[in-house]
Amino acid sequence: MEEFSVGQVVISRQGKDVGLEYVVSGLGSDGRIWLIRPPRFNVSNPKKKNPRHLQRTSKHAGNLAEYIKAGKNIDAGYFHRSLTDGE
Repeated sequence: MEEFSVGQVVISRQGKDVGLEYVVSGLGSDGRIWLIRPPRFNVSNPKKKNPRHLQRTSKHAGNLAEYIKAGKNIDAGYFHRSLTDGE
């Protein structure tokens, strides 16, 4: 299985959310990857997705990773600005 890291930006390849960018927030005990994309999926309520349905990118949102590791929820505006600014 490919390695995913907290803060890594991934793109959904299957499902009704195909093409959307998410940020990895953790790894579940069942092998699924926990993802965030506020406001619906945040640190306190991540989306769980099969890693085979994700496309890895070279982008890493380090500023968001700090919030995730601290367990803080992220504002939707800040989330999208972080992805577009390339921080």
